[in-house]
Order: sequence, then structure tokens, then C-alpha cells
Amino acid sequence: MNGGIDVHSVSLTRMEIDLDALLHNYREIVKHVAPAQVVPVVKSEAYGHGAVPIARALQEEGCRHMAVAMVDEGIQLRRAGIKGEIMILGVTLPEQFSAMAEHRLTPSLGETENIALWARTAQERGEKLPYHLKVDVGLGRLGFLPDKAERALSAALSTADRLVLRGIHSHLSHPEGTLEHNARELARYESFCRPFLAHFPDVARHLAASQAVLRHPHMYFDLVRVGGLLYGFDYGVPTPMNLRPVLTYKTRVGQVKTIPAGWGIGYDLERVVDKPTTLALLPLGWSDGVGSTHVGKASFLVGGEFAPLVGICTDFAMLDVSNIAGVQKGDEVVLVGRQGPREQKVIELARAGGISTSQLLGRAALRVPRVFFRDGRQVDELSILA
Repeated sequence: MNGGIDVHSVSLTRMEIDLDALLHNYREIVKHVAPAQVVPVVKSEAYGHGAVPIARALQEEGCRHMAVAMVDEGIQLRRAGIKGEIMILGVTLPEQFSAMAEHRLTPSLGETENIALWARTAQERGEKLPYHLKVDVGLGRLGFLPDKAERALSAALSTADRLVLRGIHSHLSHPEGTLEHNARELARYESFCRPFLAHFPDVARHLAASQAVLRHPHMYFDLVRVGGLLYGFDYGVPTPMNLRPVLTYKTRVGQVKTIPAGWGIGYDLERVVDKPTTLALLPLGWSDGVGSTHVGKASFLVGGEFAPLVGICTDFAMLDVSNIAGVQKGDEVVLVGRQGPREQKVIELARAGGISTSQLLGRAALRVPRVFFRDGRQVDELSILA
């Protein structure tokens, strides 16, 4: 599967991806939001899980519409055999339009100029091309401002012979905020969509992403875009959906030693111990998702107990295991997942460092293999060796 190299034998740190849990979550979300349809978001390597194996599993399950952020990500999925609609949620420039058309990618357009240029690309190719309109309801990102609806409608009508308007979408700025705040953004979105409905009655509206799926069922409209929920992130919101964590993040102890009082841990004497301290050295660091903001706040599981993170470098992390008996070189350490009776969720590890789950997993380099399982059996892997 990878030129004869067994990732199990050489990689001490790894993420295990449970594809059965992923597909279970997908089915749960599909049932929960029906009749709206689910658009899995597989941007940023499927939030660090591995875009191609995730997308292939979803396609086998019958999913025919996915979303990414960048044009390159869409091309990656096409080269991997993904057949359905691939929506680009992020920035696209005219110089990318030829490649998007060639790979049958659907852009999100938030300027009349880009609508006209996408239509020119369609005319040059002699085919009608799809697109979604993007409206900014308060996030300050890509899209038309809500009061530009008539201008956007004029552009859509003037290019209707060359383009197919598939949808109109936006993203809430603070879905966990007040009802008043979210009602205001919903009103902005609906006011933008309203003039389109008479001319494009089949246009798909989509506003809700993962947090809104949990908190605002009246915002489901025709499509919902799910990232974190699909991967089993626990946002602490009660839900009838029985979602399962998809990812487990593990490493192993590389060395155990006791340092004397007055000894330093980390660069620049980041921490100096005031008593003899037993450390477990781990083969992971800044390049693997965990950063300096986690030091003194995060803990990992070793020997079935939580051990505090007391130091980190580019390629090393140090745990204080003074209060855990019997820790030895080679022992398993769990950053995310269950060990014995205890469990750490990915959102808990992220919040300990003051970052989001997307930031934690998205910045974990591919030197941490993603190993994929179905029915308890390894079926794929993604790493610098695979």
C-alpha cells in the first residue's frame, strides 16, 4: 500500500480515523436535517482527518455534494475520483476559472465582475457552468452585502443563458450568540434571497453550518454544510443525534527521566522545576498541532491517568508523570480519545490551548500518519510515507 513501508512500524505518533463512525454520523445528520440535504465540508484535509479517504467513504455512502475552500482542494478530489458536485467556498480569481471549469468545480461568487467573467468562461467552452452566490450577513468575509441583492440579481439574470445558479449561501458570524443577533443575520440573508425566488425558484438556499444545525433548526433551508459535526466534534449542545468521535490521536513515550530541582524545561527556561520531577518525553511538537499555549493547561492520558504538559518544542513534548507510577519508555499516550476509563475529546484539547478544533487538527503535519479503519481493519493511510 505504500512501497513496502509499514507505517505501524516506523511512526510513533499517529491519528486513527474510524470511517464507520464517520458514516454513522453522516447518516444521523441526514436524518436529523431532512428534508434539507447534507453537504459535507472536507476542506483543510477534512479538518485534518484526510480529505481523499474521507471523501471516498462518503461517496460510497451515496453523498453527491461536497464542499472545500480552495480550488486546489477541489482538483485533489477530482483526481481521487470524486464525481459529484464540489463547491468551492473560498476565494476564486478569474485566472483560476479555466481550471475550475476543466475540473467541474462550482465556485461561490460574491462580485458581479466575477459572475460576468465566469459567464465568459462558459461561453468560451460552449457549455453552461454552475455557481453559487455568496452573501455576507455579518462575518466580513467573501460575498455581496445584503443591500446589493438587486445588483446581484441583475448579473444572474443577464448571464442565465450561460450559467446555472445552483444556490445562495452565507455563514453566521456567531451562531452560539444571542437569538436577537442571529435573527438579525437571518433577516439579512432572507432579504437578499427574496428577489431571486421569483426568477430562480429552484435555487438552493443554505445558511446553516455545524453550530447552526445544533442551535437553529429554522435555518436549515435546502442544504446544510457540516464539518465539525460530521467528524464527531462535541460542541456541548444537547442533540438527539448520536454522534461518535471519528479521530483518536496517539503517541508513545520516548524516554522517562527524573530531573533535579532547578532544572529547566523547554527553550528560554520556559519553566524551571522547584523539586525533582519525573518527565515523559514524547515524539511530537509544534508541527503536530499542539502549541506553546497548551503548556501548563493541557494534559494527555498515560497509564490511564492525565499527565500535565509542562514543555514543548518543535519535535518534543514533555509530560510531568511524577504522580503516575510505572510509566515506561514505549507506553501509549493518548492526546485525543479513550484510555482505560478516561477520555479526552478533541474539543477539550483544543480549548486547553485556547484554539479551535480546526486549528488544532489543521496544523498537524502529515508526518503524523492518518490511518483509516473500517470494521476494525486498516483500509487506508495518509502520510509522508504513503
